Amino acid sequence: MFHQWSASLGSRSGSVPHSSSVASGSSVGSSNAPLVANLSENMGGPPRLPKENKDLLLEYLGIDTGLPSLGPPGLRSAYQKFKAIINATPKVMGLAKDAEWKAQFNDTHPWLPTIVNFIDIFVAKSQFYQIWKPMFLQAQEYPVMKDWLNQHKDWLSTKELWNVEAQHTLMFADLKKWLEEKDWEADMKGKRKAPQSPLKLKKKKHDDRDRGVVQRRHKKSKTSMESDGESE
Repeated sequence: MFHQWSASLGSRSGSVPHSSSVASGSSVGSSNAPLVANLSENMGGPPRLPKENKDLLLEYLGIDTGLPSLGPPGLRSAYQKFKAIINATPKVMGLAKDAEWKAQFNDTHPWLPTIVNFIDIFVAKSQFYQIWKPMFLQAQEYPVMKDWLNQHKDWLSTKELWNVEAQHTLMFADLKKWLEEKDWEADMKGKRKAPQSPLKLKKKKHDDRDRGVVQRRHKKSKTSMESDGESE
């Protein structure tokens, strides 16, 4: 299926990035450190890889080649791209050890795209790590927002969730404001219903128990006195 690309990709040593930076046995967590440390790179946007390179990688990963240009712009299309990046990351990180991937190239130096090459197909690396990933991960904590982003059949309407009309294009600034309001509501709710500390509850239980003991002892003492009076 992919052998048709090998000749053209193998002959473009100048345009195809040949990289060995995907170390064998590497993981997503271990690769994030150098990426975050170099956020100043690619601030102007993703590099223009040849279309055949992008299509080759996306098809191999089982991703629709039209997804990077999915529209209209806004949170929902960005979220679909975000999910594709997150889901395919392990496979991209393992390409250096993937014999099927390397078998597509006729030369001795197969193209081994890094996770940055992959992310750049959709969005600039800095934007992904600084905006997309932290905000979408936080948004996923709210089922109503996750359903809306996924356009689930039971999701709330845009009007109900956002208090705006359906045709309004919602962007990351809107999501940031929505999340901040949810955090504020959670803080206020916590203040109104602040539970008693375990220490106070424990102390109160001890006080009640001690008071009962005193009362029982006092009653017993009174009874003893009456018995003593009758005896006299």
